[in-house]
Amino acid sequence: MTPMQKLLSIPALLGLAALLACGGGGGSSSNNTPTNATSLAYTDPTGGTYLLKKNTALSTTTHLVLDLVGPSGAAGSGISASLSADPTKVTWTNVGATDAAGTYVQNGTVFNLGTAPQILKAKVASGVLQVTVAQKGAGSPVAMNAPLLRLALDLNGLTAQGAVTLSADATKCLVLDGTGALTPMTVTVGTLNAQ
Repeated sequence: MTPMQKLLSIPALLGLAALLACGGGGGSSSNNTPTNATSLAYTDPTGGTYLLKKNTALSTTTHLVLDLVGPSGAAGSGISASLSADPTKVTWTNVGATDAAGTYVQNGTVFNLGTAPQILKAKVASGVLQVTVAQKGAGSPVAMNAPLLRLALDLNGLTAQGAVTLSADATKCLVLDGTGALTPMTVTVGTLNAQ
């Protein structure tokens, strides 16, 4: 080997040694990609009068069913509520798989809706769900300390893990009370997380 060839091969060997020393991996082995959520976790509120509680029997990991439960000692004939949820993470959906498309609400166990037409309506726009459920007439109020209505949220695909905004609009939540008057009601919402 000539002295020139020896000189040229030394930088090549040094380059190869440097490449082998750093592993040749070209960077960090940690993954900085956020993990997508695979389930919804809801914690019931611990206080309040009208409570949005998880229905554990009807919920699945990605389909959260919520019951709006009234307070002990209250009587009434109907309610109307407006709830909002982050539409980038969850979607308001039918409670049951066999419900008619776009129903979004089921009667709870309190109100007797009678024969058709029934006062059971819901609509969704931009993550806001507006619902109304009532008996016909205000002459026979019922105790409201049980599920008044049922709602459901589904986890959207490719949602990052973390808190999900869920709230009630106090200016649009009303109860048709035992005297037949429409009065404001405060709906207390728990905490919702995508996990």
